[in-house]
Amino acid sequence: MKIINTFAVSAGYASYILLSAQGVSAAENDAQVNTSELEHSDAAIEEIIVTSSFHRSRAETALPVNILTGEELREKVGTTLGDTLQNEVGVNIASFGVNVGAPVIRGQTANRVQVLQGGVGNIDASAISADHTNSLEPALADRIEVLRGPSTLLYGNGAIGGVVNVIDNRIPTQLPNVISGLFETRNNSASDQQVSVLKMEGAIGQFAWHADGIYRDSNDVEIPKYAINPEVVDFTDEDATSEFLETRGRIANSDARATVKTLGASRILDEGYLGFSFNRLENDYGIPPVPSVHHEDEDHDEELEEAHEHVHEDVRIVMEQDRFDFELAVPLAGWFQEVHGRVSVVDYEHAEIEASGEVGTVFEQDGLEGRFSFHLNMPENHDSIVGLHFSRRKFEATGEEAFIPETDIDSTALFSIYSIDTDSTLYELGIRAEHRELEQNQGSCRKSSTSYSGSGSAIWRITERTNLLFSLSHSQRSGTVEELYSNISTSCTELPTDLLVQHAATQRFEIGNPDAGKEKSTNIEVGARKHMGFVTGEISYFYNDISDYLYLFDTDRFQDDVEISRYLTDDAVFHGFEVELNIPLYQTGDHLADLTFFSDYVDAEFDSHGNVPRIPGFRYGVEWRHSHLDWQIKMRWSEVEEQSDLGANESSSKGYSLLNFHADYHLQSDSLSGLLFVRGINLLDEAVRHHSSLLKDYAPAPGRALEIGMRMEF
Repeated sequence: MKIINTFAVSAGYASYILLSAQGVSAAENDAQVNTSELEHSDAAIEEIIVTSSFHRSRAETALPVNILTGEELREKVGTTLGDTLQNEVGVNIASFGVNVGAPVIRGQTANRVQVLQGGVGNIDASAISADHTNSLEPALADRIEVLRGPSTLLYGNGAIGGVVNVIDNRIPTQLPNVISGLFETRNNSASDQQVSVLKMEGAIGQFAWHADGIYRDSNDVEIPKYAINPEVVDFTDEDATSEFLETRGRIANSDARATVKTLGASRILDEGYLGFSFNRLENDYGIPPVPSVHHEDEDHDEELEEAHEHVHEDVRIVMEQDRFDFELAVPLAGWFQEVHGRVSVVDYEHAEIEASGEVGTVFEQDGLEGRFSFHLNMPENHDSIVGLHFSRRKFEATGEEAFIPETDIDSTALFSIYSIDTDSTLYELGIRAEHRELEQNQGSCRKSSTSYSGSGSAIWRITERTNLLFSLSHSQRSGTVEELYSNISTSCTELPTDLLVQHAATQRFEIGNPDAGKEKSTNIEVGARKHMGFVTGEISYFYNDISDYLYLFDTDRFQDDVEISRYLTDDAVFHGFEVELNIPLYQTGDHLADLTFFSDYVDAEFDSHGNVPRIPGFRYGVEWRHSHLDWQIKMRWSEVEEQSDLGANESSSKGYSLLNFHADYHLQSDSLSGLLFVRGINLLDEAVRHHSSLLKDYAPAPGRALEIGMRMEF
């Protein structure tokens, strides 16, 4: 009953706030509020892809795209970005406990998937280590777009696998007529997680303003069976068995608390706008413990034993980030039609707090990143954009786990994209050149490289409703700071074995490769998209040949019982397919029912070292939806097959079935709209271990959960 009581209190408080605000709003303006976003409708809506080159509709975009917006986004929003996107076709999650979840696109993640905030890179430490969560807050997004496949032309070095762009209205682009707002609260029974979201928008003269905030609080998450996978437990070891039994029913140290606050404003011009925003994020979350190292040798060094146990204590991460964004979109004259630019300045820090309360390691990254796109004046049916993309970052780690030295990371890129639209075919060509420098602040270790990327795509309009897609791209990626400089000295040589610093998240001594060359990815993709008519959907096949693929290799050598791993290069091939088809079942009056079938598959192999590790298993399923103008019901079943194509020293992951449920109901008054909703997650209470997770054998996904909530808008 705790979930019901918490929800009731939140609902009552929300009603009081919003009904008061309703009176203020009505006194200022009695105009009718547009409530179309809260009504279910089968009307076709043209979706403009903000993250694509020319902001075209989904039907005219060559790359496969996932779009979450409106009610669908609110239905799927989770604690992390990966949690929010994990059910999208072609996208999975690399979790490290419930509080860390990175998106995996076609088997690629971390530094090969570019995560953006409003089109500009997110400057945090999430790619440095698997236990660092992303600093983005999906619950505050108005829209999330995922471009599957290389997108390096616009977004740079980290987009060789794909792009996730989180779009919000923190910098308003239009002048609202009335003050509007949103309040949402929800509670999840698996961790007793309480989430409250508040948004307000309005205008003063020609200035539009935006304010939002979120509060999230959760306890340790409940799971079926045991957190530790019994297949990795040595039951002849009394201590290991005891640790296993203690993990029954929950994941220890998985509680969390986060707050986010944003203020933004824009000067709305006759054409275009100038705006800024400030965002403050605070996040305090636990890292699930892994089993301690046990030794049968009585003469084993006691100090070494204590050091290993110290590594596996409960650790918390306390994260803080301040972010300033500046954006403009203004018309130009002469050769240029308009310019759209955004610059972000970020001050990021997180501290890893040990069980004793002492600060173990502090990671800091301060930086500035910006992108300016100039839209050229072109003849009819021709489009062209030229742009500048730049980034200046300083990374620093201090403390016992500082395995990466203080490094300055600078990059500057120029790009150009051109398209021509004939009667039946849309062609798009692009090229990008990027210069990147990584320099340790002490010593003489410096890495400089220039990478080039290009792409060509075509969309053939077979009929008014059906397109055939083809794209060919060549992308280059330079190594990141952790890949080049982990346990590398100021003279650009690896540290002596006895001075190596352990990376506790991976339980390894990781040694970088400062001599690594650029990854070179050649991607071919073919597909078909039917965007109108009785049956709609998309099917695509991709083949990605990557030379000098940079990855972490376990050497099977140990120092003080900790494995030594090295960043090596090898050629690799990723290929697979994605399918998503929607079929209407019936439509009578205000009722509509349909089925969506989906499936995705990735296979990834090295030329000389077998399979690429942590590749998600084959997935397929179906979703049934019945909707009305006032309510809807959804049931989604997914089947994930066992992953037995394993990388070196990798354990297999069993398959599982997921059954999820969603229902909502709309409430409406003259100037206030409400939505009541309920979600059932993992209704079969399956033990789900994501194969792409480094912690899959110690921190499975949550068990059966009921989530109830309400949203009110005025």
